[in-house]
Amino acid sequence: MEVISSPVSSKLMPLAASSKATSQPNKQKNNRSSNARNFQKKKNCKAQNKVYSTQYNCGHDHDSIKKRAPSPAPENEEHDIMEIVYSAPTEMLTPPPSPKASSQQRPASDTFKANERILAAKRNGNMKCLLSEYTTLKKEGCLFTDHTYNVLFECYSSLRREGTPLTPLLKMYEDMRKAKIQPSSSTYSNLIRILCKRDVEVQKVIAMLKRQSARSTNKSGNNMMDLESEENLKKALSIFNAAVSENVIQFFEIDIYNQILRVLSHYGNTKDSLLIYEQLERHSIPTSATFAALINLFGRVGDLDSAIVNYNKYKNLADTAGPHDSSYVYNALVDAHLKCNNLEGAIKVINEDMVSNNVSISTIPYNSVIRYYCMNEMMDEVEEFILCMKQSAPQPDASSYGPILSAYCHLNKFKEATRTYESLITTDISKSYGNLANYALLCLKNNEYARKAIDVVSDMKSANLEPDSSLAEVIISHFGKIGDIPVAINAIKTILNTVKPRSLHKSISQIKSAASKVAQASGGSFSQTMEIAHLISSHCNQGLSSPLARILIENYEFEPDHRNLQESDYSILLGAAVTISNDTSSTRRKDSSLPTFGSLVNTIHTEMSSKDIKLSHATRSIIVAEFQRLGDKKSSEKWAFSKDATVCKFTAVNVGETEEASVAVMKAAVQGRLAESIEILRNRIFNPRLLPIAEPLRDAIAFVGKQGHLQTALEMYHLATKSFQNCSASMEPQHLEKAIYMMTNSILIAYAQQGDMVNAKKYYEHIKSMGRYPDGNGYASLLLGSAKCATDEATDALIIYDEAKRHDVKPTTFFYNVVISKLAKARKLESAMRLFDEMQSFKIMPNSITYGAVISASVRAGSEVSACRLFDEMLSSPSFQPRVAPFNNMIQFYVRQQPDRTRALEYFAELRRRHIKPSAHTYKLLMEAYCFIAPYDMTTAHCMLEEMKLYDDIPPQATHYATLIHSYGILQHDIVNATHLFEQMEKNKIVKDEVVYQAMLDNLISNNQLTKAEKLYSEMQSTIDKSNSPYIENIFIRGYGEKGLLNKARTVFDAMTDDKITSNGASMVIREPSTYETMIRAYIDNNQMSEAKEIFQLMVQREFPEKVTASVRQLIMVESSESI
Repeated sequence: MEVISSPVSSKLMPLAASSKATSQPNKQKNNRSSNARNFQKKKNCKAQNKVYSTQYNCGHDHDSIKKRAPSPAPENEEHDIMEIVYSAPTEMLTPPPSPKASSQQRPASDTFKANERILAAKRNGNMKCLLSEYTTLKKEGCLFTDHTYNVLFECYSSLRREGTPLTPLLKMYEDMRKAKIQPSSSTYSNLIRILCKRDVEVQKVIAMLKRQSARSTNKSGNNMMDLESEENLKKALSIFNAAVSENVIQFFEIDIYNQILRVLSHYGNTKDSLLIYEQLERHSIPTSATFAALINLFGRVGDLDSAIVNYNKYKNLADTAGPHDSSYVYNALVDAHLKCNNLEGAIKVINEDMVSNNVSISTIPYNSVIRYYCMNEMMDEVEEFILCMKQSAPQPDASSYGPILSAYCHLNKFKEATRTYESLITTDISKSYGNLANYALLCLKNNEYARKAIDVVSDMKSANLEPDSSLAEVIISHFGKIGDIPVAINAIKTILNTVKPRSLHKSISQIKSAASKVAQASGGSFSQTMEIAHLISSHCNQGLSSPLARILIENYEFEPDHRNLQESDYSILLGAAVTISNDTSSTRRKDSSLPTFGSLVNTIHTEMSSKDIKLSHATRSIIVAEFQRLGDKKSSEKWAFSKDATVCKFTAVNVGETEEASVAVMKAAVQGRLAESIEILRNRIFNPRLLPIAEPLRDAIAFVGKQGHLQTALEMYHLATKSFQNCSASMEPQHLEKAIYMMTNSILIAYAQQGDMVNAKKYYEHIKSMGRYPDGNGYASLLLGSAKCATDEATDALIIYDEAKRHDVKPTTFFYNVVISKLAKARKLESAMRLFDEMQSFKIMPNSITYGAVISASVRAGSEVSACRLFDEMLSSPSFQPRVAPFNNMIQFYVRQQPDRTRALEYFAELRRRHIKPSAHTYKLLMEAYCFIAPYDMTTAHCMLEEMKLYDDIPPQATHYATLIHSYGILQHDIVNATHLFEQMEKNKIVKDEVVYQAMLDNLISNNQLTKAEKLYSEMQSTIDKSNSPYIENIFIRGYGEKGLLNKARTVFDAMTDDKITSNGASMVIREPSTYETMIRAYIDNNQMSEAKEIFQLMVQREFPEKVTASVRQLIMVESSESI
């Protein structure tokens, strides 16, 4: 095959040659390795190009990357977490498709456009939009392929709200079969996954409904029947069998088999499970998850012998299965013994088998034993068992105490239940709702302890839980029945403050019903009824229920003293009057004791006027609308034009002007016309006292602040907030507060993203004083800003994440990207992946930046398997957008963490194949691949300096020269060539920066030329503005230590500062943990332990994270013991 020059720029490759290269992937793979071995250095770079171009020819197949065995992790990836990309992908990967039935073909471009339209609908985040686009495409006669349907199914899966049936998805699949479009293995995989997932959802909901039904008088049998009639598992099995008959099952991944087996095990379906397992053995290799599912299956049907047979099969394969978590299998084995009433065998598995096989033991098998004891009411044994757990590892958790608490509640043992409850709430109770609800109901059985039920609701709130509608109604109604009205009102308040707004609409009718009963039981107390009405009104936009409204008006009529009523009280009374007037029920028609609507509102209004209290515009509009509904035109006009109706005059005029002006402010700001933006805001909104539109001003303030124009952002903030305050008379209080909140949140974002945390935190406190919290972008910006003055960014990230979650702040993609990126830097892979999974469960789709962050976390943590899986997932994702950062992550991993030049170049070839432009960092990594990995290929590395400019218009930078200098001086101890290259930079018009000085200084010190290094350091100080980074100083401390010049080393150390916030920029170098460690090592190497310990104490005082100081502490302890 003719070799095409210029490997680094696939955009120059002729199309015919590209096609030819792609058609010979196997030959190319062989050529790659042989070319690497036989590589001949040439003096001429052009000749060089012809040789190494085959190493990363852009025609090579991506599968060559995927099929290689994975390895461990990179650093310093390049990704801008501020950027969020939404454009459609140009290419997606799917498993090998089956032959398609041909029909009259329309151009392939039509299919591509259809895919793009589907993806665009997905990006709107709206399921209705997706289904509407699908219907439209069908009407237009668009050519659908199996790939189009795969995109549809994946989009549907990502947008589907958890808990919704799969009817639309199954209709799409039916359309696909009717159109005689042959499904591929990917089609079947997608459908089986989502059907299994939905079946698990149904199982959980049915179990929850059964528990809820046991606590309530309301039965949900119909709901359960509807759920069971979905038959998701049956459909999944049918699709699996279709894949078998069409011979595409060999492409299934192992997790498809395992998912079906897990679901089948729940039903105890041994027949189908064995058929699935038979296919698995033919086409794949069982994993620990496979055997765990089979053991669970046979345990559920009482066949312990078969469960043990599968355990033994696992044991035979375990040693060859590679790294895996064997605890799943042993936990399943414990559970199988218990389901077969073999308690002794279960405990033997825990105490002997798991210990002897070095299996990590969590609380899971212990909790299985606890549930067994509780189901059999063996309470003495369970108390003894839990005591043993407390005295050793693992410690009991919520799943340990929960079944014990429920058992005591079932047995009506309040004292024992309370003791267990106190233990339970010391653990993570976020998944213990049913146990908490059972205990609350137990408390209500004894009036002496009934108030404790309200404390349980408060404990729920602290764990981000909330009472369901049945429990809420029972608690409130209980105190009404026993006549304890103040406690009943407190119960209403606590429950309303605990239930989240998004779920309140499901339970508000039952809470209203219970509140009406409490009001009825108040014995005509107007003050107590009004307090209840305020609580309901503040949480429900629909107003009071008709029964509560009637009770309130009746009590108002009989209450002689109205002197203390305020404007808010009158608003509620007038709203109650409208509610009663609207009530067409028989109760209202028979109720002749209440005055007519007109008489009632006139009486209330007269009373308000006597106190000089004016009607709000909103309340007046509601009353006018009710008179119009009643056909009372005269009263309608009277109320519409009464003398105090002018308070909101200017809200009805110039609506078009204020909207146009608000948008104009935003447009001018985005286009950089800042002075004009301020002028529009002042002269067209503020001075005429118009009510602005909040959203454009919010975005303008945030945008201007992000660009660094804080003074302009602040001026816009003050003008905007004053404009809203000027119009407060025409706004509902909550709308005014929301508008001010939006402006304040934007100025907080502006200050935080510029690193001005003093002002950012001032506005953060202002938002909190409003009873609110920043939104997702606000919290993300606080986290970005705090990175400039915080030692442990990952800890800060989790603190801010927890606070946002605790206050029910809606997260955004930007928010998750920032938090995950911080965790990635700290190598916290588990936390990063937990958030990555969580954001998808919330239907927040990861973008390329998100994938870059989790890939970075994987490689930093040494999980090559995870990194490769995520990278492949990213490339095959329907929403993949081309970005260079994830490719850089993978290349960097194979350059620095697990050196493998061939693998690194394969990822670069994939980057070229996808027409993604490399960055300067990409070229730095390529140079490292040639000059950091032996055998060193300095000729090719040097040629990169020309290639980057020639093919990608990227000028060489000092960092590229630093790479070459480091290789010569540190790796090859060739100080002559390193010095020559350093001096050559000036001739090549490359400005030296701190990075290249650091590389050269490291070379000199490492090659025993300390005096020259000191001279060069002085030259550097007079040439560049050095940052506050301590890495160059660390090199000198190390060098002085190696020479025994500890006074000089200490002088360098003492010249630095620990103050990150008040340091004077470049004039002060800030010590980092590595600085302390280098100084300590210098003292230890020179047998000066007391000085080393002194420096360590200074390090401890800096309050670095324990992980940072632990290794240094260990170093001192080891050296101290050796000296003894």
